[in-house]
Amino acid sequence: MDGKRIPMLEFTMRTLFRASRARVIRVAFFGGFGVVVQTIVFEIVGIWLGLLRPSLATLLGAEFGIITNFFLNNRFSFNDRAHAPLPMRLLRFHAVVSGSLFIQWLCVFTAESFTTNFFVIHGAYATGILLGFISNYTGYRLWVWKHHEEPPAT
Repeated sequence: MDGKRIPMLEFTMRTLFRASRARVIRVAFFGGFGVVVQTIVFEIVGIWLGLLRPSLATLLGAEFGIITNFFLNNRFSFNDRAHAPLPMRLLRFHAVVSGSLFIQWLCVFTAESFTTNFFVIHGAYATGILLGFISNYTGYRLWVWKHHEEPPAT
């Protein structure tokens, strides 16, 4: 029985390693990390300490998440290509992510217009995040980290 477990474990480890090398997996991971950063800043500044109104703390948290997400993706997800200068990529990144934030807001706003049901609202929030991820990833690939030329050989 143990002889069969070893190949299955090896197959699982190889599959996980290959998946971790996929750009979309890295982008999703760093996006999730950005959401965690955003939520921590929101909770500490807006809820626990009450330094800002929750709506302003949301914006501050989003900015921290955006900056964190940008630098992680810049270093680990899209470092295999030559692209525009850093300030231009950062500006483009903000433009792309603002579209995602609008998508998330629109999903929740639409749900709120029809119901106050807890599950529907949270389902709309989750749908907005998923659609926002698709929007972000597309914008990242086609505009923020647009491939201009082959990177120099090292």
